[in-house]
Amino acid sequence: MNEIQISQDIITLAVIRSGIRLATPIILGALGFAICSRAGVLNFAIEGMMLFGAFAAIVAAFLLGNTYLGVVVAILAGGLIGAFFAAVYLKYRVDLVILALALNLFIAEMTVFFLRVVFGAFGSWSDPSIQQLPEINIPLLDQIPILGPLLSGHNIIVYTSWFASFALYVVLFHTRFGRHIRAVGENQSAAETVGIDVARVKIFVLILSGCLAALGGAFLSVGHLTLFTRDMTGGRGWLAVTASLFGLNHPIGVLFTGLFFGFADAFAVRLQTVTDIPPSLVQFLPNVAALVALVLVGARGKLREELARRRFRQRAQQEVAATVVTPAE
Repeated sequence: MNEIQISQDIITLAVIRSGIRLATPIILGALGFAICSRAGVLNFAIEGMMLFGAFAAIVAAFLLGNTYLGVVVAILAGGLIGAFFAAVYLKYRVDLVILALALNLFIAEMTVFFLRVVFGAFGSWSDPSIQQLPEINIPLLDQIPILGPLLSGHNIIVYTSWFASFALYVVLFHTRFGRHIRAVGENQSAAETVGIDVARVKIFVLILSGCLAALGGAFLSVGHLTLFTRDMTGGRGWLAVTASLFGLNHPIGVLFTGLFFGFADAFAVRLQTVTDIPPSLVQFLPNVAALVALVLVGARGKLREELARRRFRQRAQQEVAATVVTPAE
């Protein structure tokens, strides 16, 4: 009886609703990584772009006195980071992994530096004048039992993450430019041969990736909270990379995988309040989910290779059998 009561206390509508909110930055970051991967660019700078977006959003919201303008500034800032990333990568042919790690470290220290120099804050900063993004109640939907409390009453960034998932799906698989993006990622030389501007495609996906990741960061600082703390993203950029890989770099797969990680995060937070499990162990649960996802990704890749080898052997055996000439009667 106690076990049933505990499960009812853990799995509630409030926890599921919290999971939907917490999935937002992961979904947006994963979409940014997915579209880059589709173009053959591994953008491991999602963590830094997300952190920069969080910082830019709250600073702009404070200086401009408008949270929505803060979000717009964050998106533009993320686009600039993406453009810088593309310029350095395409012009100087810097290794992508080294460039991404350097950018992540630089942004992490840069935000701390400006936090101290400009605001005189150490560790975290906020201001009473900063307003949190308001919740949007969807007419009619908010009156439906269960679905209403779950899907209505979120802020605009949450809904944007859902819309972006379906919009990217349409762009990638139902537009000419989407076919160009996938062609560059599958075979760059062949794409160049048919006249596709590979550099333009890569610049576009990196800028869009920066905008999406920065929007996810803006959710953390002005959409979910109204403050900025050192390393505020807390590894969500890397969770976004994992979600993208587990979702096969497909926008719809990314959406559901991001929701899975969001629910894992909300579940971990809830466990701290209703059980006696040590908080340090509970906070490790989202990372365990990420590790399991990566293991499954690796296993899926090996299974795909094994199936491909089996199909090749079967095809070879069929071709050999077809070439055998039977004696004429």
